[in-house]
Amino acid sequence: MSSDPQLCSLCPKMCRFACPVAEGSADEGATPTAMMQAWELAKDGQLPWEDAAEAFSKCTGCEACRAPCEYDQDVPAMLYAARAEAWEKGAVPAQSRAMQQRYLDSGTPFCIDNDAVLREHCAPEDFQRKGRVLYWPGCRSVAEQPSTVAATMRVLRALGADHVSLPARKDLPGCCGAPLRAVGDQTGLQVAAAGLQQYFNRQRTWVSPDPGCLHTVREGYPGAGTEINAEVLHLAEYLLFFEQRLRELGKQACAVVESGGEPWPAFVVHDACALSRRLGRGEPVRRVVEALTGVEPGCWGASPDRTQCCGAGDFHDLRRPEAAARVAASARPDLPADAWVITGDPGCRASLEATAGGARVMDVAGFLEAWLGPVVA
Repeated sequence: MSSDPQLCSLCPKMCRFACPVAEGSADEGATPTAMMQAWELAKDGQLPWEDAAEAFSKCTGCEACRAPCEYDQDVPAMLYAARAEAWEKGAVPAQSRAMQQRYLDSGTPFCIDNDAVLREHCAPEDFQRKGRVLYWPGCRSVAEQPSTVAATMRVLRALGADHVSLPARKDLPGCCGAPLRAVGDQTGLQVAAAGLQQYFNRQRTWVSPDPGCLHTVREGYPGAGTEINAEVLHLAEYLLFFEQRLRELGKQACAVVESGGEPWPAFVVHDACALSRRLGRGEPVRRVVEALTGVEPGCWGASPDRTQCCGAGDFHDLRRPEAAARVAASARPDLPADAWVITGDPGCRASLEATAGGARVMDVAGFLEAWLGPVVA
């Protein structure tokens, strides 16, 4: 059964307890019920579209509301449609409009030249025009941790994946269009997808550490009329093709730690919403951590299936930074002081870092850099 906004608008907030934004920011307008009511009222002419668009902006796309829902409603998908309708009517919240303008000005919402940053930090051999596997780091990773992108390429070479390449054409768009999808600019998403379709389809496999990019390419592109034929994988999934070699490098890294006499960190996995709930691909992150350390990692939440939202999904941290910070703060668990927190989403890294106390927070690529750096440098 397809999702129906009216079911949410008539629901007595049965999923209220699960919504991290409503819980973290004490905002009843962030519940699926309130957001869908706003959409229905705007379509009926009883609420200005500007007010409705502000309501639509409150979701992180975490899908926490889906588990308690008797009708399996896909709230993020409905909100993409709601924001697109509001966009067409010129009703866009100021911070969403500002993010879209940064994208138009620089090609990413982070005001960087993706290609220039990558070529500054990465080696020439990381760019192969005929590479069979494309590594797409995502513009957030390029903006926030470019050295980690270079370290990931070194790890992939050490694993034997010498056929992996960063985007090798300087004329390619630097962003997949995920931020445009998040704010409702469907035309902009269509342009971004059309600009990348031919290049993406030339690859046998498309790999990214960013589940936001993965979801956009797998689900958003077809909705924009663009099909991608390449196999689309999260970085952790791809790493498991080299699991035996991972374990070999992991043993070397463990020996380095033991020789230094330093205590081992407590490894904790944050099951990122976009990867675990929306894509159903969270388990490979745990398997990668276990392969490299020989240790079964702990959980940020009560269990892997009880994922806790960091507040940054769908660029919520760029669109509504204050609310995103409150969501992250409300998700903080009791962590060992020496914990290493590994999340499956680069977007969660900074949000969790701000609330994790003394714990060290990294995404999968950052974990590769931190743990294997001494043995693949």
